[in-house]
Amino acid sequence: MTRLLLKFSLLSLSLLLTSAYAIAICIPTFSEKFSGFEASSIELLVTIPAFSVMIMMLLSDRIASKLGKKLTVQIGLVIVVLSIFISVMSTTYYMMLASRIILGIGLGLINALAVSLISDFFTGNECASMMGFRNAFEGLGQSVLTYIAGFLFATGYTHTFYVYFAAIPIFLLFTLFVPKPSDNYSAVPTVDHMESTSQRKLPWHTIPHCLILLFTVLVSVGFYVKLFDLVAEKNLTASEQFMNNIFTALAFCSMAGGCIFGLIFARLKFFTLPLSLILTALSCILLASSGSMFMVTAACVLNGLAYPLIISYVFNMIGKLSVNCSNVMVTSFMLIGCNVGAMITPYGFVAITSLVPGSGAAMCFTIFGLIFILLAVAALLKRQSFNV
Repeated sequence: MTRLLLKFSLLSLSLLLTSAYAIAICIPTFSEKFSGFEASSIELLVTIPAFSVMIMMLLSDRIASKLGKKLTVQIGLVIVVLSIFISVMSTTYYMMLASRIILGIGLGLINALAVSLISDFFTGNECASMMGFRNAFEGLGQSVLTYIAGFLFATGYTHTFYVYFAAIPIFLLFTLFVPKPSDNYSAVPTVDHMESTSQRKLPWHTIPHCLILLFTVLVSVGFYVKLFDLVAEKNLTASEQFMNNIFTALAFCSMAGGCIFGLIFARLKFFTLPLSLILTALSCILLASSGSMFMVTAACVLNGLAYPLIISYVFNMIGKLSVNCSNVMVTSFMLIGCNVGAMITPYGFVAITSLVPGSGAAMCFTIFGLIFILLAVAALLKRQSFNV
């Protein structure tokens, strides 16, 4: 029973990791409340946590080496809770922006160690199994918290931030049932564990893989932050609760896609990647051409299923990509690609509208669909570079 509680407590950390987008339902309200700001700045309130998550992930090794992993995670959870009060009290755009950055700091401290702590307590098949469950918990947390946020929004938009109070029971579980890891952790390698000069090379060869991750996350987050614009652009009618249900379905399908990745990869191997890229392209084009909320929902479901297939496939390549350089460095490059994609989402759409005057959200998704078709073709042509 103790070991089961340890597993659940560690996995519960992942429930929060993708919760930053749970408040996407607030975008129209943000637009009204902060009417002097452009749409991209409003959408940044949803995506900006990715920036501080990225920074804290880069700093977490050093912080954990000073404070210990357990205390670092506990501090991260406390920061998540503190961000709630700042968000609720925010009366200006910049106060809200600061509260979201603070949320990202907390999530970043947790994110960096959620995987590491599993490998501290488990090995072999048990560790691999826990890693799979961790991905499922991440998707589960995003879908459940998004759904709860929709109900809270109905009682007042500031109440939506109360969804992050989920950090409190997670803090209690983690504090009570996760022992302090052995003190063999160090951000600075000892002489016995120093990597060779070749291993310390920056993995520039992973740039194409990072770009795939960047575009995949950018479009996935775009489904959250631009959906209201697209629905309005097409004069479709949907209640705020219906929109939140779509966000929930999108998150749930991402969890489902992660769960079935192993089965798909076992059958398709390399072709999992180009197929997933094509499915993402189809989801963008379907959304852009939607004439009903049914088509919008179908596009979101398709994107939700394809997104984790791409992410899982590329991260599954880390071992191959780390042959002549550090595994940690390759992983860091990948995570930076993901977080940069999330952070710049609003400006990715702005860039397209500036290049194609008069274009709206539908045209942007069409262009992103074409980009993903090109990425699929590139993967097929450069199969050796993308083959696991």
